[in-house]
Amino acid sequence: MRHLWKLAALTLLATTLAGCERLQNAYLDAEVQDRTDHSLVEDRSGIRVILCGTGTPQVNAPRGQACTLVAAGGRLFLFDAGENAMRNLENNRVPLPDLTRVFITHWHSDHFNGLGGLINHTWINGRKTPFEVYGPSGVEQVVQGLAQAYDEDVRFRHQHALPPVASELAFATAHEVRTAPGEESVRVYEQDGVTIDAYRVDHQPVDPAYGYVLRYAGKKLFISGDTRVSERYLEALQDADMVVHEAINGGLIHKAADALRRTGQAGRAEQAERVLDYHADTLELARLAQKAGVRHLVLTHLIPSPTNFLSRRLFLSGMADLYSGDLTLGDDAMELRL
Repeated sequence: MRHLWKLAALTLLATTLAGCERLQNAYLDAEVQDRTDHSLVEDRSGIRVILCGTGTPQVNAPRGQACTLVAAGGRLFLFDAGENAMRNLENNRVPLPDLTRVFITHWHSDHFNGLGGLINHTWINGRKTPFEVYGPSGVEQVVQGLAQAYDEDVRFRHQHALPPVASELAFATAHEVRTAPGEESVRVYEQDGVTIDAYRVDHQPVDPAYGYVLRYAGKKLFISGDTRVSERYLEALQDADMVVHEAINGGLIHKAADALRRTGQAGRAEQAERVLDYHADTLELARLAQKAGVRHLVLTHLIPSPTNFLSRRLFLSGMADLYSGDLTLGDDAMELRL
């Protein structure tokens, strides 16, 4: 019955709007209102973090894939660009023309599936400066491949509406992140009071894989990328004001694998347990964050993806016993401030 009332109400609204130009115009004016959050680049007082993708390639995962936006010093910095990155950034009202650089942690597809659309869409929506992609070895190959894939699209858009511009605006510029022999970190960005350093993390057999430390206005933020828990990157965590870190609940994965085996799905059970080898167990992560003096630990890239109140509680189970700082289970579109 409720859906019939809703249908009737919508029908009445449509009829009313069709007969009243003033109401139609008011409705359309409200729909096209510019809701872009320009304060992301106008406010230079601190660091703002938007989780634009907290999920994984997990089947039927309700979350976007890896994506974290940081606003600092009047600039936007994107870390990873998984599937749905562009849509989630739009939903957070990010000023797309101001998004000109992304830092990729490693070349697993769920961390760059959305990169091509991101480059293309920011250009179409008015980006005036080249788009810069920082990433491990292979970044030039990826950027060149995307340029080839989008070449016809760019040509047709020039012919239809967009004026010819230098090709670097429609496409991207690659910057390989490489540490010197024997070094675990390297500075990759320094401008207007913002510094970004890449740190080696442990995501074997993916090598190199990086996390990134951003510093601004006396605050330190670390974004882990994918990694097993390891003291290899303890320096990156040390005394961080906030850490956005991937997390897997090993206990839940083992229970899920047992259930899969009981129901005759041994292959899926083996696949589920295999990812434990190179992701960050929640309890091990809590111990390391406590040792490093992390003030606020934010969990992302969640495996398995929590979908309700109970699964969220289960995902965090035991962490507060090992870690005394602020603890946040991330969600898509969540914004945090430093």
